[in-house]
Amino acid sequence: MRSLKSAVPLALAVGAVIAVPATAAPKPPPKAQAAGTDAVELTYPSIVQTRVGRTERALERATKRMENGQPADAAVTLKVVRRQMAAAWRGAKYVIRTTPAPPPPEDRVRARRSQAAPATYAGPADTAFRVLTLQHDVSASMVGLIDGAHGTGLNALSTTINLANDRRDQALAYILSVSPPAPPPEDRVQARASQEEGEGPPTFDVVMPNLAPQLDDELQAIEGTKADATDLTAGGRRLLTAADTQVTKTKAFVNLNWPPVPAED
Repeated sequence: MRSLKSAVPLALAVGAVIAVPATAAPKPPPKAQAAGTDAVELTYPSIVQTRVGRTERALERATKRMENGQPADAAVTLKVVRRQMAAAWRGAKYVIRTTPAPPPPEDRVRARRSQAAPATYAGPADTAFRVLTLQHDVSASMVGLIDGAHGTGLNALSTTINLANDRRDQALAYILSVSPPAPPPEDRVQARASQEEGEGPPTFDVVMPNLAPQLDDELQAIEGTKADATDLTAGGRRLLTAADTQVTKTKAFVNLNWPPVPAED
């Protein structure tokens, strides 16, 4: 287990990190919009969605126990959060590793015309982003509970936020290792347009820029907590400072490797 002294940031190829939001993660529905579009409803693979659901339910229970002054019980439940969050990413890696390449565009158009509103399962990029969002929710929720936490409760929060941030950094390094470099801006605009029209699932270069706003949200939550906390211990402040450093580095890594997709003219 990690101590409260400081989170050791993963050695990403860039010198910067990320932050998380300050409220308990809401329970999203089984279906959600594709990260690279604003219309398509997705069904996530069960190997990921089941574990995401377990993580979110355990996170909600742990949050209530911390708020009710039961830090020891919350610490036990946070073990479930960490275990299921890690399992969700293992499931996403399996999907990334085993999903075959999409068929040529003409075959996808032909298949779409012959089918009657089939279920749209998330591709590798959207599936990975679902777990990245889960990691963001966990990290942000821990930030929201640090004010007033101490002893057993603060140790459990520290272990959980460190794991969430470290596993996110590891996930980003893995995604970069298996996905091609971001194409030129004009090609990315064209790719986004074709994906929004249903010509294949969103790719990592289109989906990953959506992570930057989550990191900004985490950084805002950290800075806000440090600024207005009424019962923040010295250990809690050190934990927030370490998280701020790591999340800032993560954000720099994301912006370097997956810059925002340019807006269409």
